[in-house]
Amino acid sequence: MSDVAVVAAFVKSTLIEISKQGHALGMGLQNVAPVTGTPNNSVQYLLESANHLSVLAKSCDEFLPTQAGTPNLTSK
Repeated sequence: MSDVAVVAAFVKSTLIEISKQGHALGMGLQNVAPVTGTPNNSVQYLLESANHLSVLAKSCDEFLPTQAGTPNLTSK
């Protein structure tokens, strides 16, 4: 495995773990927060951040080398 692949895999797994922890924290806070008419900004921030980190983790696959030995940087 190349150095780029190792770094990409490490970053991806780290982002996924942080995303899981942020989502769990957001859901836990949402479950214990008193019911109000407006959503709690801290909970919304945690859940949206967790979602964004999950998307970033998936984009790490673009940096993994293909069989040709070049990164998979296709435009979308």
